[in-house]
Amino acid sequence: MKYEIRHRLLYAFYKSKVLNSMMIAVIVGLLLACYYPSSLLPIICSSLALAMFIGYSLWLWIKKPKRIVINNWLSEMNGYFTLYFLIVVALRSDNQWWYIFPAACSVVVLFIALVRNRDEIFGIS
Repeated sequence: MKYEIRHRLLYAFYKSKVLNSMMIAVIVGLLLACYYPSSLLPIICSSLALAMFIGYSLWLWIKKPKRIVINNWLSEMNGYFTLYFLIVVALRSDNQWWYIFPAACSVVVLFIALVRNRDEIFGIS
């Protein structure tokens, strides 16, 4: 089934490899900050990743580059991390493995995204 992309810049925003990687870093940092509330390192890491996310988003929407690297697989994994984050935060579990597991999985997912070549150069304009 072939479909037409109506808003190419919005599609590139959602599927961007850089933005999805930054969102995974933000989610993992926030999960670690939920379990270790006195630790400043996860909050700093999440803040830096969120600042890079915002900066890249502004660059994407203001400069409007002609091409951008997208990765559909990483975008799907980002959705799973977001869903996992929402479930774990809603459960408020005391078990530390609920918070450490996504950190380990994020390393594996980002390694696979770097090693396997599932990237596409997507023309926006």
